[in-house]
Amino acid sequence: MSSVNRNDYRRRSYSRQGNIRKKKKKPRLIYFVLIVAAIAALAIAASIVLGYNPFLESQLRSQFGDEFFSDFGNMPTTDSGGDLDEIINDYEPLFQALEDKALERLESLFEQAIKEYQEQEGDGTLDRFVLTNKYIQAGRILENNVDEAFYSLLGSMENDLLREGHPTNVLAEIEKTYEGAKDEKKRDLLNRLRRIIEE
Repeated sequence: MSSVNRNDYRRRSYSRQGNIRKKKKKPRLIYFVLIVAAIAALAIAASIVLGYNPFLESQLRSQFGDEFFSDFGNMPTTDSGGDLDEIINDYEPLFQALEDKALERLESLFEQAIKEYQEQEGDGTLDRFVLTNKYIQAGRILENNVDEAFYSLLGSMENDLLREGHPTNVLAEIEKTYEGAKDEKKRDLLNRLRRIIEE
């Protein structure tokens, strides 16, 4: 073989290797895409198992309406001034209105869950896991939004107290009462649910 032919052979050989390398990149890209898709699928499955399902949230919002989970009426802040008792008295009806609205919505969720349970049990399509997951998520969405409204109101009250130079230790008591009431309501609903299921 002459030196020209050898160089020609080497060039062709290198260019073939270059083509081979390019072809190898495609399978790597495919594997990468498959790995990313698998991770996404696992993340969605884990979120469903752990109680959060973005598809279910969309279904709940279309079933109950967005405002069901987030609109608690006008929760105006007050421009309270004066003594500590006056500020507390100004905020008390606002906290009460929020509590009433939240309890009304929670009761509505509970009644709907029982209705669906009885309907599905009656027609043989009951999947307890799916139904339970649905209403646990609905309760969480509602709770998160009520918490947001509560802490916003509590923050406004704190601003009014600080502006007037009052101590803010009353806020901790209000928060403790709120969290205790939530826990008590959850226990109450679970006990009611057990009684209905056992009937």
